[in-house]
Amino acid sequence: MIRHVLIRLVAVASIAVCIVVASIDGLRGWPSGGFHVLYGAIAIVFVVVGWLVAERQPRNVVGPLLLAFGSPFALYLPADQYLHLPGQPAAAEFATLFISVLDAPMFIIVALVLILFPDGRPPSPRWRWTIGAGLLGIGLTVGGYVLEAAPFQLFPAYRSPFGIAGFPGLALVYLAYAIMLVLLIMAAAALIVRWRRGKPIERTQIKWVVAAAVVTLVTELVNVATFNPEAPDALTTTLASVGIALIPIAMGFAILRYRLYEIDRIISRTLAYAVVLGILGVVFASGILLLQAVLSSVTQGETIAVAASTLVVFALFQPVLRRVRHAVDRRFDRAAYDAERTVTEFSGRLRWETEMETVTDELTRTVSVTVAPTSLAIWLRTGKAN
Repeated sequence: MIRHVLIRLVAVASIAVCIVVASIDGLRGWPSGGFHVLYGAIAIVFVVVGWLVAERQPRNVVGPLLLAFGSPFALYLPADQYLHLPGQPAAAEFATLFISVLDAPMFIIVALVLILFPDGRPPSPRWRWTIGAGLLGIGLTVGGYVLEAAPFQLFPAYRSPFGIAGFPGLALVYLAYAIMLVLLIMAAAALIVRWRRGKPIERTQIKWVVAAAVVTLVTELVNVATFNPEAPDALTTTLASVGIALIPIAMGFAILRYRLYEIDRIISRTLAYAVVLGILGVVFASGILLLQAVLSSVTQGETIAVAASTLVVFALFQPVLRRVRHAVDRRFDRAAYDAERTVTEFSGRLRWETEMETVTDELTRTVSVTVAPTSLAIWLRTGKAN
């Protein structure tokens, strides 16, 4: 009972903090460039998913771990906002200490979540050492930053108010980062082990997380490649934030098994549209270049080439999408593809069939193959209707 009350209090308080910080940022004219809104949204997603998992599956520690990631992330926002007040805020060293301490532990929590996903237990007893290593890494980070007397690396103007001269705090922090890297590698290995040993349900759960991780990786790479410290791009930053938020959302779908098997269709549709956009993009660009070369002697502008290429792409969209979707479904959404093909074949075979026994046999076989029910019965009405 106390555990549930504590989880609810932490979740509600974290959400409230994110909303308040975003409101203050807006009233001050968005000095953060809207980043506090994006980061607050990410924190809320982690908190809400962790809250739901903790409520629905109390024995699954993945829920509290997601909450343990989102709540400090939410508290990071007011600390960062406080540091950017005009002048030098009082007791700013406490805010810088809190922000510095968060770095490695956040990644360690992510690694532990992946290691314990989806049932809250390590893949085997041999993996229990990773939990101890994660706790050790978090402890080393906190102890190292709190007792280090040198200025903070991210905030050279401040230092820990609890620093002890000569204490090797940074050495402990570097050791914590080494533990963090090892745990991240072990997290990827844990997913591979679970996939190889897992049953269909567990493999489908892993598909959700891997799909979200791939999207996150792509958005982060785009964000890093286009990042400009002097003028950050709002679009790429937003996409990167959405990518990060997809991971807890995918975990929520996977753990709670809500529309669990929709992942195959999501993957197939995403791949299909990505391939179609790539093909049509090449066609569009090639069409413009080709038509400009052909029409250069007739017209000096590129309006005709752009218009013609647009019409070609518009005409090709549906045929290309249909063919690509068919090919992708055969490879990545095999269950749905086989079910659709089975139903089509069933309707074709029975179009001219009049024998009731044959119809019921075919219907039973088709339903068993496509739906796989635990039990099946066919009720036939006999006699004439009045």
